[in-house]
Amino acid sequence: MARPNYAMLEVGKTGIRRNYNTVDEEFLSTLKSAEGIRTYREMRDNDPIIGAFMHAITMIFREARWSVQIPANGGSEKDKNFLLDCMYDMQFSWSDFIADAVSMLTYGWSWFEQVYKRRQDGKIGWKKFAFRSQTSLEEWSFTDVGDTIGMYQRPAPDYTSYYLPLSKSIHFRTENAGGNPEGRSVLRNSYRPWFFKKVIEELEGIGLERDFTGLPKINLPPGINLADDDPETQAAVTAAKRLIANVRRDEQDGILLPDGWLFELVSSPGQRQFNTVEIINRYNKEIAVTVLAQFIMLGMERTGSYALAGEQTEMFYLCLEGWMDNMASTINRQAVRLLFGLNGREDYQNFPSVVHTLVRKVNLKDMTNYISQLVPIDAVEVTDDLKSFLKSYARLSEYSERKE
Repeated sequence: MARPNYAMLEVGKTGIRRNYNTVDEEFLSTLKSAEGIRTYREMRDNDPIIGAFMHAITMIFREARWSVQIPANGGSEKDKNFLLDCMYDMQFSWSDFIADAVSMLTYGWSWFEQVYKRRQDGKIGWKKFAFRSQTSLEEWSFTDVGDTIGMYQRPAPDYTSYYLPLSKSIHFRTENAGGNPEGRSVLRNSYRPWFFKKVIEELEGIGLERDFTGLPKINLPPGINLADDDPETQAAVTAAKRLIANVRRDEQDGILLPDGWLFELVSSPGQRQFNTVEIINRYNKEIAVTVLAQFIMLGMERTGSYALAGEQTEMFYLCLEGWMDNMASTINRQAVRLLFGLNGREDYQNFPSVVHTLVRKVNLKDMTNYISQLVPIDAVEVTDDLKSFLKSYARLSEYSERKE
């Protein structure tokens, strides 16, 4: 009996834990599936620190310029121009598409359906990359070995189930996470400090209210035993508890009490054992550090040097460039190849690719001095490509295009 050729077989599986077709990798119930999506959205939309750095990331991604390059070992300007036309001839702008794709940072993943159209030149082009909300996820579709091949969604308002195959989609993830289609949210490590910060802020608000208004106290009429099972007694106790819980001081405050009841506000000393401001600031720092955005705290506390802020900002931009490289790679593998394949092309090695400009801010004066020192010793040649790169980086080409 001939032995199988294991070199050509896939023997193992991804090992992603699943409950039927729902990923079950997360060990905190509040961060699983639909509950996790709601929690991450609350973190992004309600917390000022998280909202600040997520807004900064989105604007930086929007500001980055995207272009097309042809491979060094082949390719043609015709293919490059065709891909550029497809990118900027869609129903929505490319920057809007990128802004929607950045939602992968919040949830760990984002999904787009590729919708095509017949162009005037007879070729097939992109009509749009239709965003499919993370909240509409119903379940995933996997192969026998655990590879993701699609997703089922049940979107509002009709909540009908639709199947979206990966073969006509773009699936962004922050990281591969061992084949997990849900990736890993960049807010995952922020959850613990965010949760404690949220609880402390709520307690702080309650404490301030009690300090300003006092602690409500109700004396029931003599003869009423709180342990009595009599319906009238229990009704009175329930009403007293409701009154204590709901009493507020505002422009319409006032209390109407039955005969024999006594209501008063017990004064509070107004002192706290813990400094909640320091505790909340500590959690804010921990939240910012999880995405290398701790530099946003420097100006708030009037501490930190300019050099330190520069180093931290550099690390932050390096992180953003890594995510943008990941996005560009996904677009080229899942969208560009399919686009040229639909137009009858199979030599994907010579396809042009979508690229982005550098995110990091390089001092143009320093770059000029660096190049001027290399040119006299023939360490670098001033070619048309170098000129084009420098003009593109300084945005001079954009200015000249507007003037023409």
